[in-house]
Amino acid sequence: MKKSAARTTACPHRNANKLLAAGTVALAVSNVCSAQVSLYGTIDNGITYISNVKGASQIEMQPGIMWKSGIGFRGTEDLGAGNSFFFDVSQSFNASTGANYGFGPQIGVRSNDWGTVTAGQLNDYMFQSLTLSRWGPELYAMPPYNSAAGPFSGFNLAMGSLDFNGVIGWYLYNNAISYRTPAIYGLSLGAMYAFGGVPGHTGRGNTQSFGADYSCGPLQLDAAYTYTRNTDIVNDGQALRNVGVGGRLAVGIGFIDALYTNSRNPNNGAGAQVVSVGGFYPATLNVTLSVHYQYGWGNDVLNSNHYHQVSVGAFYGLSKRTDVYALAAYQRASGDGAVARIGFLPESSSGENQSLLRVGITHRF
Repeated sequence: MKKSAARTTACPHRNANKLLAAGTVALAVSNVCSAQVSLYGTIDNGITYISNVKGASQIEMQPGIMWKSGIGFRGTEDLGAGNSFFFDVSQSFNASTGANYGFGPQIGVRSNDWGTVTAGQLNDYMFQSLTLSRWGPELYAMPPYNSAAGPFSGFNLAMGSLDFNGVIGWYLYNNAISYRTPAIYGLSLGAMYAFGGVPGHTGRGNTQSFGADYSCGPLQLDAAYTYTRNTDIVNDGQALRNVGVGGRLAVGIGFIDALYTNSRNPNNGAGAQVVSVGGFYPATLNVTLSVHYQYGWGNDVLNSNHYHQVSVGAFYGLSKRTDVYALAAYQRASGDGAVARIGFLPESSSGENQSLLRVGITHRF
C-alpha cells in the first residue's frame, strides 16, 4: 500500500514536468513561427576619376557610392489582427578600409488599419518621399552624383552645399519618431519629429518633416517638407527649410521622372531652387540605362550663382544580387566666384567645371 501511494503521489509531478516542457516547446515553436529575423547587407566599391579637385585631377577608390556598404538584422513579429512589430539594426563599413560605424537603428509597430509608427535614427521625408517612394523599385539605378550640391557654400551648412535639399538622404536624424498612414485610394501621408536633445531648449536642434505620396497605376506623385535646426546639418543657431514635389511615370518598359525643390536658410536669407528631369530604360534583360539633367539657381545672397549638370549611368546585372556599373557626370557653374561641385564628391572644383567617371560593383545579400 505504501508503494502504491508513493507511485500515486509521484506521477502527477512527472506529468506536470512533461506538460511544462511540452508547453515551453510549443511556446518556442509558436514564437519562431510568428517572428522572422533576416540577415541582409550590401557591399559597394569602385574607382572614380575626378577632373578637378581644388585645381588638380584625382583618381580614388570611393566605397559606398551607389549604396552604403553594411550588414544588418531585420526582424518582424506578428502581433495578430493585422498588427506587427519590426526592427532594423545595421552596421555600415568602409569597403576600402574596413572602418565601421552604426547606421540607422529603428524599431516600430505596423498596423494594416492604422499605419506605421517608427522610432530611432531616421531619414526625413525629403528622402523618404522624394527618393524612396518616387523612385520605388528603380532606386538601384539612381546615380547619387545626381544629388544637389553646386556653387552654394553661402548656405552656411555644416557640410557646405552637399545634399542641401536632403533628397539623397545624406543625413540621418537622431532621436526621431515618425508616423505614416496606410495608403487610402493610393494616398499615404507621413510626419516625423526629431528631438534636439538640448537641455533647457526644447526647440533647439530639432527637426519637423512631412511627406505625401500618391500612387495610381503608372503614375507616382510625391511631396515633402522639412524644417531643421539640427547642428549636424546647419551651423549652430541656423536653420534650413526644404520643400519639394516630384513624380515618376511609367512609359512602356521605362520611366521618366521630374523633381523640383526649394531650399532656404531663414537666418541669412540664402535660397536655391533645383529642377531635375530624367529617366530609365531597361535596354536588355540585364542592362539598364539612366540619364538625368539638373539645373540649380541661387538668390542674391548666393550671388545668383547657378549650375547645369548632366549625369548618365549604365548598369549590368551579373545576377539578381550583383551589378557592375559605369557612371559619368559633368557640371558647369556660373556666377560671381562660382565653383562647380558635383554631389557626393569630397571637394569642389577650383573653377567653373567639374566632371567624373566611375566604374564600380555592388553586391546585395
